[in-house]
Amino acid sequence: MTGDDLYDVAILGAGPGGLSAAMQVARRGGAACVIESGHAGGTCLNVGCMPTKAMLAASGLCRQIGSCDRFGLSSSPPVVDAKAFMRRVSEVVATLREKANKALTANKRITLVRGRGRLVDANTLAVQTADGDVRVSARSVIIATGSRPARPGFFPWDNDCVITSDDAATAADLPQSVLIVGGGVIGCEFATVYSELGVKTYVVEMLDRLLPELETEASAAVSTSLSDRGVEVLTARRVASVAADGSVELDDGRTIQVHRVLVAVGRQANIADIGLEDVGVEIAGGVIAVDSRCRTNIENIYAVGDAAEARQYAHLADRMGLVAADNAMGHDLADDRVVVPVGAYTHPEIASVGVNLADAREQFGSARVFRYSYRNSGMALVCGQSEGQVKLIADAESGAIYGALWIGSRATDMIAEIALAMRNGLTLEHIHRTIHPHPTFQEAAGAIAAAWSTQAMRK
Repeated sequence: MTGDDLYDVAILGAGPGGLSAAMQVARRGGAACVIESGHAGGTCLNVGCMPTKAMLAASGLCRQIGSCDRFGLSSSPPVVDAKAFMRRVSEVVATLREKANKALTANKRITLVRGRGRLVDANTLAVQTADGDVRVSARSVIIATGSRPARPGFFPWDNDCVITSDDAATAADLPQSVLIVGGGVIGCEFATVYSELGVKTYVVEMLDRLLPELETEASAAVSTSLSDRGVEVLTARRVASVAADGSVELDDGRTIQVHRVLVAVGRQANIADIGLEDVGVEIAGGVIAVDSRCRTNIENIYAVGDAAEARQYAHLADRMGLVAADNAMGHDLADDRVVVPVGAYTHPEIASVGVNLADAREQFGSARVFRYSYRNSGMALVCGQSEGQVKLIADAESGAIYGALWIGSRATDMIAEIALAMRNGLTLEHIHRTIHPHPTFQEAAGAIAAAWSTQAMRK
C-alpha cells in the first residue's frame, strides 16, 4: 500500500495507544496506516517508563550492594560510572525500540508512514514526510499523539541547567547535584535514582506532601524513604527563580545551588496543531473528549492515551487503543476505565487501584480497611524488604473489593491480582479460595482475604 490508498484505520502516533490500535486493527483483518514523526513506542518506551525503570533497576542494585553486609556478604562500596550507567539505559531503550519497529514493519496489514500528520477532515490526514507531502485516507482515524513535559514559562529554558524528564532520561551523564521541581510520581522516581547513586538531591513540591495524587500512607512511605537516602524534601514550597548558574531561590527566601534543575510538574497532551479545531473535535480539560468507546464528537474519529486522558499511563493507553480499534472496525466494545492500576516505581514501590475509604463509603455506603504488614511476610523477611504494607478497602459483609494500596517490594506486580478481582466482580472470598504460592509477596492478598473470611465466619 501507499499513502494514497484508502485504509480501514489511520492512526496518528505510534506510542502504546497507537501500537495497540494498529495491532488490533490487523488482528481484526483490517488495513492500518500508522503515522509517526519520531521513534515508535512513544513517551513510555523512549523517554518515560522504560528508561526510568532501567535507571531504577540499576540504582536499586547499587544501594543493595552498598548494604550487602546485612546478608552476611562483604563487598567494596560500589563505584558509579555515570556515562556507563546512562549508556546502558540507552541500550535498553534501543533494544525495545527495535522490537517496536519490527512489530510494525513485519505486519503486512500495517503501513508505517514517517512524518508529521494533521487532520484535513474526518477521513483524511496530510502528512509532511522527508520526501514531500502525502495524503492518507481512511474510513476511521485514531488520534494517539501522546504528551510532552509541561514547561512553565518562568523557567529559563534557554539555559542548559534546566531540564525536563525527557532530557534526564536521555542524558549521556548524571548530574553532579539536582533540584527536582515537582513531587509527583516522575519527580519521586528520579529522586530515588539520583539519591541511590549518591547524587545530592532536593525535591521541591508546592503542596504539603509528596505524591499528592495518592493516599497519605504512600506519601509518608516515599518521603521517609527519600529522606533516608539523603534527599532533602521541601514541601509547601515554590521555586521563585532560577539563575543561569543553577542558583535556585525558593519562595521562603532560601537559595540552593545545584548543577541541574529538573522540572517535573506534569505533562500536557500533544494535541496542538494537528487539525482538531479545523475538523471540530471537542477538547475538554486539556485533552480530547471521548466516551467509553474512545469516540470523539466527530463520527469515525477516535482518541486514546495521553491525548484523551488526564491519567497518563501507558497501560491505559494500550487498553484504549484496543477499544478504539475494535469500534473503528465495526465491533462494539466499551470500557468505563474505572479499574486502572497505578504504580510508582520508587523504593519502596507504590501501587494502587480503585478508590480510597472515604470515596468507597460515599459511593457504596459500607466499607472498611483490611491491612497486612510486610513484617509478617516470610518472603519480605528473607529478601530484606520487610518495610511495607497492603491495605484493601472492601465491604465487611460481602467482601466486595473497592480499592487497594500496596506499599513495598514488587507492589506494582502484586496489584494486578486486586485489579483482576475488581474488574470481574470477584470478592475477598474468591481470593481466599485461591491457592497462593509460598513463599511470595503475593501471599499478602491471601492473608488479608483469610482474615476477612475468619471474621465473617465468626458472625
